[in-house]
Amino acid sequence: MPEIFEKLGLDPKLLVAQAVNFVLLLVILQKIGYKPILKMLSDRTEKIEKSLIQAKKIEEELRNTEETKIAEIKKAKLESQEIIKEANELAEKKSLEMVERTKVKAQEIVISAKHEIQAEKESSIAEAKKEIAEISIQIAKKIIGNNFDEGKEKDAVNDILVKIK
Repeated sequence: MPEIFEKLGLDPKLLVAQAVNFVLLLVILQKIGYKPILKMLSDRTEKIEKSLIQAKKIEEELRNTEETKIAEIKKAKLESQEIIKEANELAEKKSLEMVERTKVKAQEIVISAKHEIQAEKESSIAEAKKEIAEISIQIAKKIIGNNFDEGKEKDAVNDILVKIK
């Protein structure tokens, strides 16, 4: 075998030394470089996978949050419509109550006015009867003269007033 090496121009000792150096270099690179690089790549892959999982979770949470937000908006709209409906009903009820109270007050005013008018009418009639009686007495005095008795005069006036009523 040594002849083959010599024909190729190789020194067997140098070839063995280079082979040993190569193996040593491989062992050193594996210990120092290859394992840490593989570990770093493995860690990096793991980080990327965790980030992807976390991104999916965030996306799912965002979707759920969006759905919740839409549901809350719908709920708030329904509640606001219900509040508006109740407010309208309450306003209508209050309006009807006010109209009814106004009608009652108007009726009370009309009744009160009728009573006042009736009282005023009765008072006016009584006053008119009194004036008519006094005028009648004065006319009777002038027609009959001064012979008319004062006591009879008052009795006659009272009789006339009773008949007029």
